[in-house]
Amino acid sequence: MDNLAGTLEEVRKTLSTPVYIEGAILTRENLSPYVDRLAFRDTPLRDRLPRKTGHGLAASWNVMTAMGSGNSPFTEGGTPNEDNTTYERRSAIYKELGKKKSITDKMLAAGMTFIDQEAEQTEIAMREVIQDEEQFIVTGDTGVSALQFDGLKTLVTTNVINDNNNALGFRTDLLDQAISTLLDTYGVKPTAIYCSYGMKRAVNQSLAGDVRVNLDQTNQVSTGVDVGFYQSMIGKIPFIPTFAIADDTTTYVGNTVSDFYIVTEQARGQQVIYMEDLYPLGKSMLDRTGAAINFMVTECTVLVCRAQEMQVRVSNVRIA
Repeated sequence: MDNLAGTLEEVRKTLSTPVYIEGAILTRENLSPYVDRLAFRDTPLRDRLPRKTGHGLAASWNVMTAMGSGNSPFTEGGTPNEDNTTYERRSAIYKELGKKKSITDKMLAAGMTFIDQEAEQTEIAMREVIQDEEQFIVTGDTGVSALQFDGLKTLVTTNVINDNNNALGFRTDLLDQAISTLLDTYGVKPTAIYCSYGMKRAVNQSLAGDVRVNLDQTNQVSTGVDVGFYQSMIGKIPFIPTFAIADDTTTYVGNTVSDFYIVTEQARGQQVIYMEDLYPLGKSMLDRTGAAINFMVTECTVLVCRAQEMQVRVSNVRIA
């Protein structure tokens, strides 16, 4: 009986909350609602892609690889033809991203309360995790590290246009070629153009001859041009610049090249590219180690690109 009482007391101590921590130790705090409140996140791709709830150990889906067409007519009173639509099963394993943070006794002695220090360190950890997620959306590669999920640079293999440092640099016919490929081959309309800030600058400079001086309502003078969309044969497609796409200054000595992605985020009423979370961004308290109280901010997620065939990567475009 004494042993049982002692065990119950240990459980009570484990579940009880120390005075310096809000909430039970074993309770994981969901931080997802707070991400949108962070100013200056600089994660445009992560912000743009919807999130879905995952199940099991991996996201999985079917991709239609062939559809029977062309023989729908049939004779009166007869039976229509049957064609076998074929599918391919694809999957992506959820990967854990996270940061550990500590609140030291010295921090607390300096004057800030535990709650203030916890809030500051939690915000830093959240920013670090979502910045890494933004990077992996583009450059993640399970071949480099099994702890990463595959990003667009790894996933997009069917439609890759290599401009090979062409001296003409950025030009709209590269966009038209990619858009035409998606329209003619797959019957889909791309929804965005992901690019680096260097590529975005090259796009702006392509209209340098059309720059005008502008006056806003407060008579502030500005010059230059910021191209937010490409007016294509299917309508306006937004440019989405991100730090996750880096400019390359080493492959072609003396020149800078970069990539951009013409992506189909939705098609035929379905989401094609999205993030799937096994568990969302959240915080868990760890323990006290020496003169520090530790906690971690983690998530388990993966980039789902249901049809890499509906995306185009244009690589090695000279921008400088």
